[in-house]
Amino acid sequence: MTRREWLAALGGVSALLGADVPPAWAGQRPGGGPGDGAAPGGLTALSIAELARVYAAGSVTPLEVTAAYLSRIDRENAAVGAYVTVARDRAVDETRRLLAGGRGTAARSALMGVPVAHKDLFRTRGVRSAGGSRLYEHDVPEADADTVARLTMAGAVMLGKTNTHELGGGVTTINPFFGTTHNPRDVTRIPGGSSGGSAAAVAAHLTLVATGSDTGGSVRIPAALCGCVGLKPTFDLLPTTGLLGACPTFDHAGLLTRTAEDAAITLATIVPAADGRGLAGEAFLDAHRAAVARGPRGLRLGVVRDYFFDNLEPGVRRAVDETIEHLRAAGAQVRDVPIGVTGRLYDVMFGPIAVSEIRATYARAFRARPDAFSKDFAAVFDGAGPTAAAVVTAREARDAVQRGVEAALADVDVLVTPTVPVVAPPIAGPIDGMAILRNTWAFNAARVPAVSVPCGSGAHGLPVGVQLVGRPFGEPALLAAATFIERLGAA
Repeated sequence: MTRREWLAALGGVSALLGADVPPAWAGQRPGGGPGDGAAPGGLTALSIAELARVYAAGSVTPLEVTAAYLSRIDRENAAVGAYVTVARDRAVDETRRLLAGGRGTAARSALMGVPVAHKDLFRTRGVRSAGGSRLYEHDVPEADADTVARLTMAGAVMLGKTNTHELGGGVTTINPFFGTTHNPRDVTRIPGGSSGGSAAAVAAHLTLVATGSDTGGSVRIPAALCGCVGLKPTFDLLPTTGLLGACPTFDHAGLLTRTAEDAAITLATIVPAADGRGLAGEAFLDAHRAAVARGPRGLRLGVVRDYFFDNLEPGVRRAVDETIEHLRAAGAQVRDVPIGVTGRLYDVMFGPIAVSEIRATYARAFRARPDAFSKDFAAVFDGAGPTAAAVVTAREARDAVQRGVEAALADVDVLVTPTVPVVAPPIAGPIDGMAILRNTWAFNAARVPAVSVPCGSGAHGLPVGVQLVGRPFGEPALLAAATFIERLGAA
């Protein structure tokens, strides 16, 4: 098996890993019962800003919101498979501490009482953190990953751990050890991956915010396929300490939310204002609100058609092209820009770095416990691996990609591409993992912020996402552009 074939296999080409779809849910979108909050005005339908208002008014308590989400998880998770662990005791304990004004929680945070789920690659104190792998299936950490700890300190309430592709190594969230996550829009289809459990939980209203990790698109891909917002911030803006990552060159911690505003509020709250890298706190939100208030008139959009618009499903092309034209009609300046990304660059740059770093991370564990790895994941250890010269060439190419993307962003405000060239494939297959991955990996190499935002529907009425890419530490403006697209869709 070649390295490219291995990476494609991790993308879910093998349908043998799929789980049976519960017949009662086949082809349906999970729906809620009376009072579950999914309907307009219900508790699980409120945004972060709306939650803050009802909390301030005293009409709802965090305990009621936590209870509403846990109740919905009890009813819906069996069909969706978003959570692998529901942290009921921790959720109730954290909520009660909020009500008691417990120490160690930031006062009057925008995230106070906001339900959050964590991808199972993030280590969580007192809650199993398996990473979708037999290696860690009994691991109960004593401390939270740094991003988890920041959310907890800000008053967010942890509901549980979401399913992931094995060790984050794929784009389907068909997991041979912890089960398959189903797309809430059609449970016969994949949610994408590897943060598929997080995206499914957000889209199914089983959480308001979820963490994800993104090595080649693992936040943005499931966001696009499930119909929610997926943000990969600037490299290292959110810490990866405590994340079971395998590719430090490409690994990013990210967020999945229902709206761009929720992403902006969450990121602004958990990025320290004193770290000197971009804006945080109220300064971030002020910049974001100002950009939203200016509207799309004069926004300079660079559409990257070369490579990124190749081989699109017709419905995906239509949804993305209509979004671009709506932005143009609203006053945005639109022009095509090249950034020099090709399919061959994936083989030369992304593959050698990813394979060499995964081997470095897990080679010892593989020698000691080969049974703990699936057949697909174990394929990365076949043969000698990339040569030192190939890795050097790959790192030089990575640097060139970053320079090329940043140069393009010197002349435009935002780059635009489809997030994924296809809508969510059936769990039963066929699934082309390389096709799913093709439009996202380059921006991990470039280390710039990128967000997927829903922009309509394609085949079978399934969600389509458009990918926006911004300047380093330019998240306020990037998320404002995402807001414009949301408003166009709501108009």
